[in-house]
Amino acid sequence: MIRENFTPQAPGELVDITDEAGNKGVAFLPLRLPIDIPAVSGKSIRLALSRADSELARLDGVAGNIADPENLFLSALRREALLSSKIEGTRTTLADLALFDLVREPKNDSLAVADYLEAYKYSRQRCREIPIGITLLSEIHGILVRHDDPERTGPGRLRERTVVIGTPPPRQARFVPPPWTFVRELVENLADYLQNENEAPLIKLAVAHYQFETIHPFLDGNGRVGRILISTWLECQRILTAPMLYISAYFQQQQEEYYDRLLRVSTHGEWEAWILFFLEAVETQARDSVIRAKNLDELRKRYHKEVEIANGRSHNTHKLVDDLFRIPITSVPSAVDLTGITYAAAKAHVQKLIELKILDGEHPFSYKGTNYYFARELISAVEGPIPDAQL
Repeated sequence: MIRENFTPQAPGELVDITDEAGNKGVAFLPLRLPIDIPAVSGKSIRLALSRADSELARLDGVAGNIADPENLFLSALRREALLSSKIEGTRTTLADLALFDLVREPKNDSLAVADYLEAYKYSRQRCREIPIGITLLSEIHGILVRHDDPERTGPGRLRERTVVIGTPPPRQARFVPPPWTFVRELVENLADYLQNENEAPLIKLAVAHYQFETIHPFLDGNGRVGRILISTWLECQRILTAPMLYISAYFQQQQEEYYDRLLRVSTHGEWEAWILFFLEAVETQARDSVIRAKNLDELRKRYHKEVEIANGRSHNTHKLVDDLFRIPITSVPSAVDLTGITYAAAKAHVQKLIELKILDGEHPFSYKGTNYYFARELISAVEGPIPDAQL
């Protein structure tokens, strides 16, 4: 990390370090929160904040008008897990992840993404019991990296050694987070800021996300923990009543700018550009979620109507339809487990969904003698592009 890259406007200071291999360099020690950011009161940020707040309110309103939003958005939550993990280099698909949910056989990086999903689900429940702080963040991290090399990731523990972002050693790194001896104090300060400072929620969240990623409190997985924190905090503050904002899609599409904006805060104090970028991400993804929510709700209604026309008020076929919005894949044994009916009866219900093209009967996945059928149209509605006419 080059000392000369940091200007007097940088919100912190450079401190000399020596890493475990004896390499010398500097690390960036951010200021404690809150920080005076004059740009927050400027017109650009006020307008961007208003737009983002409006889209979030509209999204929350949509959740209130949809039956069983928790179940409906589980597939969308998987998309968030996929894209947040993809930023860190994983390779998998929504279909891979859905398949893993049923057969527990990892395909590509589905195990790592499944761990992200479990960490996110856990954080939603746990933040109702304890405030966001070292304990909760450590628990989230422990779940997130539980199948990774513990020496590399330090599951559930704040780091106790130097880390660098980019090419080591420290002198060549893109960025060097603060020395580990400051990490606990900085995370405690961040937790206090999230709980007590009276600021516009989205401004606070933008500042907190920057601070968390700058502290880099864990050996690995900081980006994913930081993005889990965004959605968790919004829900725990009751700004959203369901897990519906999937901001990682925007960060993944604008990945280079995402990293650059964070770095430019540290080097040049460019808070306005970062906050505007963050608010644009919230606004864009809230709008995206509104459209996808409505599309998924309409798709579910259409499926139920088609089933009723073709199969009457068959409770079990309708139950299978609803379950596809939880996991967009099924099999005859899965249908037996879900409904409690005989194998032959379950097979007839699955076949009816294939005939209606709700399930793809032409390209099943065969595993240990069982065929698994994907709800391809539903998967496309979750992860595919939104039609231009709806944007």
